[in-house]
Amino acid sequence: MLFNVFKLTPLSRIATYLLVVLSTIGHFIFILKPKMFSKSIKFWYYIGIVTMLISMTTGYLYYSQSFFAGFVANSNFYNVGSVILCVYLFLKNDISLSRLFSLLIKVSWVNLGLIAFMAITNFAFINESELTGNIVVVHAGKISKNLTNLIAIYWLSLYLFKSNYKYLLFSLLFFAANHFYDLQRVIFLVTLLVIGIGILKMRKFKAARKVVIPALFSIVFVSIFLFNSIQGATIFKKFIEASKVFTEDSNSIDDSSAAIRVYEVGIALNKFKQHPLFGNGYFRASDAEKVIGKDVHFYISDIGIFGILFTLGIFGIFLFLKQLKLVWMQLKIKQKNQFQLCLVLSLFFLMISSLITGKSINVYPYFFLLFTLLKLSIHPIMRIKKLK
Repeated sequence: MLFNVFKLTPLSRIATYLLVVLSTIGHFIFILKPKMFSKSIKFWYYIGIVTMLISMTTGYLYYSQSFFAGFVANSNFYNVGSVILCVYLFLKNDISLSRLFSLLIKVSWVNLGLIAFMAITNFAFINESELTGNIVVVHAGKISKNLTNLIAIYWLSLYLFKSNYKYLLFSLLFFAANHFYDLQRVIFLVTLLVIGIGILKMRKFKAARKVVIPALFSIVFVSIFLFNSIQGATIFKKFIEASKVFTEDSNSIDDSSAAIRVYEVGIALNKFKQHPLFGNGYFRASDAEKVIGKDVHFYISDIGIFGILFTLGIFGIFLFLKQLKLVWMQLKIKQKNQFQLCLVLSLFFLMISSLITGKSINVYPYFFLLFTLLKLSIHPIMRIKKLK
């Protein structure tokens, strides 16, 4: 999560190299100490490695992408090793979840401050890609929000268990980081859904009932803002235009962000038809012209489930459904503390937003991390004496 904060910035290359080194250490630990990991953790670890190999192979077969370039393009799957390393350190040092989240909270405040500073001052990192030569402008909206969203859900979970409005305010503040630069329509709706699911799961608790009054007040305030201000009308129009992606073609949508996604979906479906079983694989930026053509605007993360179809085909959809089933089963289980509730809601947040972003697969180690921490919170796999 920390390394992803620096993605696309001038520190990106250093962060990438460090993460690969840490992941390699994790892979060696997995090979040398396989008994310390449960079957479910092994399963999702192997899924990550198999997916990487499939993607590298399809890229080589269909577009003659070298295996080195394929490794670079699929390094996200390789980085499951970094999660294994985290698990090893977690168990070896007998770290409690409360201690872990205490550290994450401190770091997330710094991350939140960075995003706020960049949004207020309009500061941006200017980075030139060494692969394509393109100039990349990284503003507050492009800084990774994985960490702030995780802590936002933690504050929400803590509120639902402790019934203190302070935690609810902290939660809303961290969720708001997604919108400091510009309103993120999908994330806004997913946030409301996550809060609703959390309240529904904890409906018998006092905190769930206490949230009704501020929720009603917020609905009235937001309604007045949307229908009686220029800014509100602009936001409302954005949601209307976004809804047209289900009914209109790209030429009929008066919103460039929504229109370009309709265009990208068309490209993804055409490529999927060519290689439906395992897709086209992930490609390196320098190989983009061989895969999608010259000067074509196409980003896999823009189109979620259709991006998964493009990269991994039917195999990718089965993997996504497997992830979705896992989260659904966890939602049906009663969580005993704020850590378990936080991790289950975080997985739910990830999966629902992945319908639009594909993040549960495109950033697979994040899914693997959340799942692994959840398993550790429910069934500690092994303590220090079993590691010796």
